Amino acid sequence: LYTKGNRVGQRYGLEVVGFFHDQMEINNSPVQTFSTVRPGDIKYKDQNGDNKIDDKDRVLLGNASPSYFGGFYTQFKYKGFALSAEFSYSKDNMAYNAVRRQLESVSTTNNQSLAVANRWSLEGEVTDIPRAVWNDPVGNDYFSSRWIEDASYLKMRNVTLSYTFTKKLWNFFRAGTIYVTGENLLTVTKYLGMEPEFSYSYAENVQGFDNAKLMQPKTVKVGVNLKF
Repeated sequence: LYTKGNRVGQRYGLEVVGFFHDQMEINNSPVQTFSTVRPGDIKYKDQNGDNKIDDKDRVLLGNASPSYFGGFYTQFKYKGFALSAEFSYSKDNMAYNAVRRQLESVSTTNNQSLAVANRWSLEGEVTDIPRAVWNDPVGNDYFSSRWIEDASYLKMRNVTLSYTFTKKLWNFFRAGTIYVTGENLLTVTKYLGMEPEFSYSYAENVQGFDNAKLMQPKTVKVGVNLKF
């Protein structure tokens, strides 16, 4: 969304405030003009207080650009041993989890995730998945805060443990280093997608769209560097 005074990449949609647990709650809530809701459907927030839910209630839901990002490097040495690690981080970047939207829509015959096993089915249930409704006539699957997630992360890019010797070995090698390196072994994040660090396109208006790009693989390498 491009609006004056806001950064490029803002998400704009309805804000989810919960579920309708029973018919009495529906009767005492703002009318959703685009559908006739039932218990188990999502409840959206009436932002302008006109007692109805429509396009005028859409608000900014977050930005794909982080507040700050960066990296740092550390290394510890003891005699011939060395342990080094490189980290990167990103804070407050909001992602649109399009993959989860497809796998938790409960409105088609497409494969769904295990999360939908906890979908609403009886009055009084407490869950974060709405009832299953074919073709979503009630708007449970609308673009909303339900699909916007904090994709902040701290990632260990690589970690290396090595041992360097400088004395002759077997009267043949005069020095060398033996090491083991791990890449992308650890990611700390609350993001529910496969990978919080992704880029679907170079276009600015789709930054932060998670459409199931391949995640960065975890690898372990063992190596020897010898000097004759």
